[in-house]
Amino acid sequence: MVDHNLIKKLSLSFFKGLHCNLKPEEIKKMTWENQDLFLKQTVKTALFKKYPCHRDFCVRFFKMLIQSLEPEQEVHDDMYTFLCNIMKTSINDFCYRHYVVGNDFNNIITIKETKNMVLNGTTGLKTWEAALMLSDWALCHKETFSNKNVLELGSGVGFTGITVAKLCDITSMIMTDCHSDVLNTMNNNIQVNLSDFCLKENIKTNMYTNGGKSIGVMLLDWNDTEELSLPYIPNIVIGADIVYDPSILQSLLNVLLMIHKINNNVDIYIASVIRNQDTFNEFLKELELKCFKHEEINLSNNGLIDWDNSINRCLLKINKIS
Repeated sequence: MVDHNLIKKLSLSFFKGLHCNLKPEEIKKMTWENQDLFLKQTVKTALFKKYPCHRDFCVRFFKMLIQSLEPEQEVHDDMYTFLCNIMKTSINDFCYRHYVVGNDFNNIITIKETKNMVLNGTTGLKTWEAALMLSDWALCHKETFSNKNVLELGSGVGFTGITVAKLCDITSMIMTDCHSDVLNTMNNNIQVNLSDFCLKENIKTNMYTNGGKSIGVMLLDWNDTEELSLPYIPNIVIGADIVYDPSILQSLLNVLLMIHKINNNVDIYIASVIRNQDTFNEFLKELELKCFKHEEINLSNNGLIDWDNSINRCLLKINKIS
């Protein structure tokens, strides 16, 4: 008998990068038929075949799953086949993560990223916790973004921008960063998740369009904003994990000031994991000195995207004092 709830739980664990941790009573339910369904929902999907997860994680997960099943069940031949094949593949700096939104397998954001904290001289090639946190808040408050032009600072591999662009009713999303490898990866991830958008390239911006919605990727160096030129006047600015280094705070504030000159009614939302309280306090102090007001938005629980709610975190809404 097929147990859809059990297979959904196991499949979600796999896509979320969690350990395979079946209870004894669940192992007894993992018949050949249920194993077959699990494989069809995960490693046999066209999505996974085209965009595979990290090799080492797959090996660990399937080894643990097989070891759990062997004493109780006839293990599906395709589990052994997948494990053997994945072990033959080489390790790459990049892999794909499949983020299941709202536990709905029809709502997956697929991101090419690295597990390394720093790669090629940048921290922007992995998805950080604040990006998950900000994306989750945005999806739980879609009305905030409805029919708005959104500008994202420090987009990295693009999880937040792509999630908001794909699942919120925005007019435009301009995603920015300053590292060429990051921008290339961001473009790749847009093409993976928004394959029905048409690309139009120009010198400053790659613009993807579909109907009335536009998504752009552009280089934005916070140290060079004297002639800040944007394709759209932003109503909303977002940023995740961009308040982490004291040496960049003044540059970030200068960017916010320049954006405010473009639209003095812009709303700014910055999500942070607070690793160093002194750095974060300095940012708040500098906001006040530059005549910005801020309010903290309560972030108590996960909504549609999993993130670690045990971390020291903050989501700020920032506006300029008139």
